[in-house]
Amino acid sequence: MANSITGKDCMISEWIMLIAAYVLVGLRIYTRLLVQRQKLRLSEYILLFSALIGLGLIICDTLTYRLGVMDEWDSSVTLSKISFASNYFYDFGMGFPKLSMLAFYWGVFPSDRPALRKAMYVITAYVCCAYMTVLWMDTFYCGTPVSVQWSQEEGACSVFYAEIPFYFNFSMNLSSYIFIYGLPLFLLKGLSKEHKTAVYFTFSLGIVPALTTVIRFITLNTDSSEPNLVYILSMVEMATAIAAVSVPGLKPLLDRRSGVHSDDRSLVSGEAVRAGKQGGEV
Repeated sequence: MANSITGKDCMISEWIMLIAAYVLVGLRIYTRLLVQRQKLRLSEYILLFSALIGLGLIICDTLTYRLGVMDEWDSSVTLSKISFASNYFYDFGMGFPKLSMLAFYWGVFPSDRPALRKAMYVITAYVCCAYMTVLWMDTFYCGTPVSVQWSQEEGACSVFYAEIPFYFNFSMNLSSYIFIYGLPLFLLKGLSKEHKTAVYFTFSLGIVPALTTVIRFITLNTDSSEPNLVYILSMVEMATAIAAVSVPGLKPLLDRRSGVHSDDRSLVSGEAVRAGKQGGEV
């Protein structure tokens, strides 16, 4: 039975989502350079690299579509090589939007909350170690030379279909979302209603990509009648993860339109305005 979600449907959906994410990235850069008239910071540089990762992922999907396998599956060396490359853009690449958000946190979270700063150190180390392990597994899980991963022999190892890397990558991905987007909740004590709303908003931004990775995990673990849905879900997660990092940095642009003077630090808490001037963003 033919898939109701065709390869063409996948590509149209994916490109629309990526372009929308790129618009938000552009607005974030515009806000920093032209509204705040400041140099780009580490979070913006990582965000730009995340956008390139998203482009790499959609190029892999586009090449897959051009092979025709989204509508009629046919294994080949070319497809295996594309799948191997796409592992890097999705499995490893999903770490960069998270690192961009962490870099943003380092600039806006108050420096007079030792427990919070320690938590940021731990989470940053966790995310870095997690995705370096993901990179290692995607490359060497099947041993060397890595060309074994596009072997067409029956039973040949391929990390794209291996269970252990799949479960590990999902665990690292989901737990990182929980740690990163749950961290602002520790700022709630003593904040005004307005600032609490901002914290809840930051937390809610991470729900969509986290929920998407869960749905993608379930789809891949069931006999779905729509296998092409996985391609779309991968791009949904990538695009929404990029958007989630871009939106908090747009507050100065919105404040400018409403005639209110503000900077990034007011997004999370009033204390960060005072404390952030001492520390700055790493």
